[in-house]
Amino acid sequence: MDLKSFLFVGLVAFIFISCQDESSLIGDQYFESGKYKKAITAYDEYLKLKPRNIKTIYNRGRCYQELGEYDKALEDFNKVIKLDGNNENALLSIGQEMYRKGDYKSAIFYSEKVIQIDRNNAMAYYLMGRSNHKQGHTRRAMNDYNTAINIDDDLGEAYYHRGALRLYLKRNSLACNDLKKAANLNVAGAEEAVRKNCK
Repeated sequence: MDLKSFLFVGLVAFIFISCQDESSLIGDQYFESGKYKKAITAYDEYLKLKPRNIKTIYNRGRCYQELGEYDKALEDFNKVIKLDGNNENALLSIGQEMYRKGDYKSAIFYSEKVIQIDRNNAMAYYLMGRSNHKQGHTRRAMNDYNTAINIDDDLGEAYYHRGALRLYLKRNSLACNDLKKAANLNVAGAEEAVRKNCK
């Protein structure tokens, strides 16, 4: 192959790869702007060429999740796990889906898998706290919320739900501190909870 032919083949390959990457990037842009159906279309195009691309499969699953198509989302998250059993994002997303379905034991199972991979994943502890809270395991839930907040002191939802748990346990002063912190972090419902429960 002469130099001219070699350069032509290289250019074609570069354009082909660039077009593939462009579909994924366009999908990401649609996702960021909340155009989830358009993002799915772009991701589908990309996956025709690279069907095992973990990031794109996961992002498509997130789009389905945002659209309320939870079964399709779960299908994509499970595809990711088959390709990478230690993918924290997919494991956590599956845990969130289990929580949404009311399967709190499975939500804890997936949260624990994430924590085995990354002991500093605040969202995994928060999800475990919510799941324990729903099952009435108040001590475990409190420990989980505390750990989540120790890891990420800007995790407003953890303050909000720890505050709710403290209200239930009649620890009103501590509860109000948590609810006020959650309100300062713009957590939905926190300001109303402060008005109702704190003087």
